[in-house]
Amino acid sequence: MALISPRAIARVSSSSASELAMMSWEWIMRADGQVFYRLAKVDGRSERNQWRLVTRLAAADLQALRGDRSKATAVLNDLARQHGHKIG
Repeated sequence: MALISPRAIARVSSSSASELAMMSWEWIMRADGQVFYRLAKVDGRSERNQWRLVTRLAAADLQALRGDRSKATAVLNDLARQHGHKIG
């Protein structure tokens, strides 16, 4: 996994498959509570698409996640699964 920028508190990769293609996605949670994702690969070929906003976490929820990277990663994993992506 790539290094996480100082503005990000968690990053995960996910995948989804259809009859047409196998796609890999990147998910990131920023320190300001915004959660983004972007398409990273299609059938193993790198893509550089723009980040898309998924949600913005409430300030109370964000406070609990800032100090614990594993909790932040778990929240990102759940968001990716809710969008139909397989983590890993």
